[in-house]
Amino acid sequence: MKLLKGIGTSSYIGVGKVRKIENESDIDKIKSGEIVVVAKASRDMLLHLQTAGGVITNYGGITSHVAIVLREMKVPCIVGTMNATEKLENEMIVTVDGRTGNVYGGFMEFESEKELFELYNPSTKIKVNINVPEIAESAEPYSDGVGSIRIENMIARTLKHPYRLLEEGELTSVIMEGIRIIVEAFYPKPVWFRTFDIPTDELRRLRGGDCEPEEHNPLLGLRGIYKDIKNLEILKAEFEAVKYLLEEGYYNLGIKIPFVRDIDEYILSKKILEEVGVKPHKDIDFGVSVETPSAALTFDDFLKEGIDFMTLGMSDLTMCSLAVDRRGVKVAKHFNLMHPAVLKMVETVILKCNQNGIESCICGHSAGVPEIVKKLVGFGISCVSTNPDQILKIRKEVYNFENDIIMKSLSEK
Repeated sequence: MKLLKGIGTSSYIGVGKVRKIENESDIDKIKSGEIVVVAKASRDMLLHLQTAGGVITNYGGITSHVAIVLREMKVPCIVGTMNATEKLENEMIVTVDGRTGNVYGGFMEFESEKELFELYNPSTKIKVNINVPEIAESAEPYSDGVGSIRIENMIARTLKHPYRLLEEGELTSVIMEGIRIIVEAFYPKPVWFRTFDIPTDELRRLRGGDCEPEEHNPLLGLRGIYKDIKNLEILKAEFEAVKYLLEEGYYNLGIKIPFVRDIDEYILSKKILEEVGVKPHKDIDFGVSVETPSAALTFDDFLKEGIDFMTLGMSDLTMCSLAVDRRGVKVAKHFNLMHPAVLKMVETVILKCNQNGIESCICGHSAGVPEIVKKLVGFGISCVSTNPDQILKIRKEVYNFENDIIMKSLSEK
C-alpha cells in the first residue's frame, strides 16, 4: 500500500523500520538500516545518515546538497513529501523507492533492472563531482577528472563550524586530508577544488554555528565567495591547504570560485590567493563557477580578467533567473532547468568559452539529466561532470548523442 509520495532523488530502494528525528538527541539514536524520517535534512546529519536504509523528508528538493551526497553514498532518499513526519510512526516497516518517490507500507519487492555497461569514450570529457573523498578511487577509472570537489561535507562531518576548526588549528588540515585522497586517486587527471559554499542555516547546526545570522532565504543570502571574502581567515585556510598540496607535487589541482555575483569578487579572490603565496594561472589553474545571471551576462569581464576554465551551476542559475527557491516545495513546478531564459545564458557562455579556447563544464544535478546534457553537448560544451552513480550512464548518453550529430551531419551533405 502506498503511504506517501515525494520526489525520488536516486535509483536506489530501501526497506527498514522508521526512525523519526524530532530533536537533536534523536539523531544519535539512528541505527544502521533504519529509514530516517525528518522534516528537513541538513549537512551535519550526513555522518549519521550514511548507514541509513533510506531517508524521507518533508521539505527539500532533488538538487539539495544532502540529496546529492546521499546519492553518492547509495542511500535511497525521498524529499518534499510535505507530511512524512505526520503520517509515519516509529517502528513502522516501510519501503522507500528512490526512483519514483513512493513510500510503501511493509516490504515491497521490485524487479531490479541491471544493465551491463561497456565503457564508452565520447569526445566530450566526462568528469565526476566528489563530495565524499573515500569514493574517489572507485570513480577514477571511469572519469576524465573531477569537475568539482565540494569540501562542505568534509567540514560537516566533523560536526564543527569552520571557525571552531580554525580556532582549534584544524581547518587547513581537515581540508588537506580530504582533498589529498582525491588528487592522489586521480593524479595526473585534473581535479577542480571549489571554495567553501554552504548556506547559513546549515552552518548554524554545527558546533559553534551560533555565530551565523538567521536568514529567511539562505540560498539567496550570505553564501559562496562573498561569504568567504567576509570570513577572510577561513578563505585563507582553504587556499593554504591548496598551497601545501601543490608543494607536495599535486599539480593536477585547480581552484574555482562559486556563486560569484560580479567580477570584483573574482579579482579579490585572486589577490587573496597571491597573498597566501600561490599565483593564479601560473602556479595553479583558476576558474569561475557561473551560477548567477549577473556572472553569465558579464562573462566578457571574466574573460578579460583571465580564467583557465568555467563551470556551470544550473540549479542556482535557474533559481536566480526564475525567482524560484530551489528548496521550495510549493513552487517546485516553476523550477525549470530547461527554461528558455536559462538555456540562452548557458548557450552564450559556452559559445564565448569555445571562441576563447576555455574549457567549459556542467556540474551538479543537471549533469546527470540526459535531456539537459544532450542540449549542452549540442551547444558545444567541452565537459560534463556528473555524480559517481551517473558516470557510466552519461558516458553512454553523450557517446550516442555525438554519433547522432555525426550521422545527421553526413546525411545532410
